[in-house]
Parts: sequence; C-alpha cells; structure tokens
Amino acid sequence: MLSQGFDIDTIGSIPSEKHVLLTDRFIMEVGLFSNSKSVVMNVDGTMPSNPIDFGETLGLGRHGNTVDINFTWRFSKEMKWFTSLNYFAIRNFQTVVLQEYLKWNNSLYPVGAKLNSAFDVDLLRLFFGRIISSGEKHELSGGIGLHTMNIRTYLQAVAYLGPSDIELDLTKKEINFLAPVPNIGFRYLYAPTTRWAFSAHLEWFSLQVGDYKGTLWDVTPAVSYQFSRNFGLGLSYKYFKANVGMNRDVWKGSADLLYQGPLISVNGNF
Repeated sequence: MLSQGFDIDTIGSIPSEKHVLLTDRFIMEVGLFSNSKSVVMNVDGTMPSNPIDFGETLGLGRHGNTVDINFTWRFSKEMKWFTSLNYFAIRNFQTVVLQEYLKWNNSLYPVGAKLNSAFDVDLLRLFFGRIISSGEKHELSGGIGLHTMNIRTYLQAVAYLGPSDIELDLTKKEINFLAPVPNIGFRYLYAPTTRWAFSAHLEWFSLQVGDYKGTLWDVTPAVSYQFSRNFGLGLSYKYFKANVGMNRDVWKGSADLLYQGPLISVNGNF
C-alpha cells in the first residue's frame, strides 16, 4: 500500500532548476552606459588633411552618459536559435577657439577662429545566432551580426578672435553617412545559481571592399543578479572600437571611434 505510485528513484533527489536567462524566450535590458570616448576623424576634400582628434582639438567631452537598450528573442521551438538587437546613441556639441591651424573639408581655419562643432553617432547592432553547447548551468552560442553606425558631424566658424584681415569661411560643413560593418560573435553564460549569472560576449570583424573598409571590436563582460522571477540587475563593462573609411562622394576620409565604460542595467525576462 505504501509503495503504490511511489518511485524509489526519487529518494534523496532534488529537482534541478536552471537560471531564467538560460530558459526564457524573451529578455529585455535597459541600462545607463557611462562612457569615456575618443573620436578621431579625417575628411579629405580637394586638399589633403590630417586626422582631427575631436576631444583634443575641438574640445568635445571625453565622458558622457547614454541609454543602452538590448532585446533578445529565442524564436525557434527548441529555443536553440535566437536574434538580438542593441541600440545606443552618443551626442556631442562644443564651441571652441582654435589653438592650432585646422583643415577640414576644403576649408582652412586659423588659430583664433571660434568654431561650433558636433559629432553624433547612432549605433544599431543586429545579431543572429545559435546555441552551440548548453547545460544546467552554462550556455555557449555563436553567430553573425551587423553593426550599423549612422554618423553625423559638422564644423562651422562663427567668429574670429584675431587680426581683422583674415577672411573666415562661415559655411556650415556637414557630413552625414551610414557605415555598416558585419561581424562574427560568440557569447558564453555561466549561472552557478538561479540568482547569479556571469557572461561575456565578443564580436569582431575586418573587411575591405573596393573603396570601403571597416574594422570592429565589441567586447562586454557582465554579471547579473536575478532578484525576482522576471526581473534582475546587471553590471557590465562595454568596450566598443570601430574604424571605418570611405572614398566616395558622400565622404572621403576615415573615422576611429572608441567608447568604453561601465553599464548598469535592469532586465525583464519572460
């Protein structure tokens, strides 16, 4: 009687549970990216020019904060295949009096010229991947993706604080272009408990096709704490470095971008 419906194999066993980040289909992360940045850009016109450090020469801020959004969807029935989307935007504006001679897009700006300058970038990352290996406490995945950078920048002289015989070009020199860079990537997640998870992702690529070239590094180690079934907190360090170059009518030149710093986020999963 006592043994009816009783499985002896369950004696002493403890039901195993996986971290929800290993099992849930949808994961949404919203965070604050406190970044330090470096922007070096070269714009060639009919006259050659030297690369310009926007922080050193034009006084653009080296530090800033921006919102970072990431969404992951395990779309296959077995939840082996997934896609993710990441977005952040950086805005920079500064007014500076030049301390050195500057050439930019067929214009010459002397020492003493007062310039307004801006450099904005919107970065959208789309990734498509598959789980390579998984277990009760870990997951390794890999795939391909595309980083698309929408870059907008301008320089405009507004005054000259020097000898009055200098004729200053007051034209607003704008450059807008879209720079796509494909990449391959890998991500590893280890969750020793149902509360804590540690992860790292790496994405990289380098290509040169005709009059376009691009190189990219995107690295993020992270730790997260799940304080309830559907919500958690995360702390990561985001490192993003890209170099793009073109020789087209829309833009002739190159840009080196570096954004790095801590990212504090809240995630929702279901």
